[in-house]
Amino acid sequence: MLATVSAFGEDRWLGFWADLKKNGMKVVEDWSTAYYTEFSGSSGQGPRPIVVSYASSPPAEVIFADPPIDVAPTAAITDPKTCFRQIEFAGVLQGAKYPDLAEKWLDFLLSVPYQEDLPLNQFVYPVNPQAKLPEAFVKWSSVAQEPANLAPEAIAANRDRWVEEWTNEVLR
Repeated sequence: MLATVSAFGEDRWLGFWADLKKNGMKVVEDWSTAYYTEFSGSSGQGPRPIVVSYASSPPAEVIFADPPIDVAPTAAITDPKTCFRQIEFAGVLQGAKYPDLAEKWLDFLLSVPYQEDLPLNQFVYPVNPQAKLPEAFVKWSSVAQEPANLAPEAIAANRDRWVEEWTNEVLR
């Protein structure tokens, strides 16, 4: 949703979703249903040739393939402005009962061993620049060099309205 607001602007982003809906887009309850039931790329069984997923899905498909495969059956579209970078955060809340322990936990989360363990377990990129990516992740994942972008203030000010507008356009 945020990528489309960024790419098309306030006056056209909902039209993009309306066009997708007219073309047979289907929204399902969870990622697994979308990816393994509706999408034709991963299972070969679904009726839909495109799925909204993560740029790290191709290495996951190779790593978890049974039987093993040597080539990712899918790819991420990383053309300029087609992806929105998702950043996950951890922090110590103001007034935390044990802030010293919480800070130690954050130090652990940022450590090289933990950060190097993330890609093949959570299929996310490490934030620690000293962490090395595993070969499979380097080989089959891709990073959008120019992801769509919106100012955090704009997201905070408009998110609830955008979600409501998207819900009304796509799900009702």
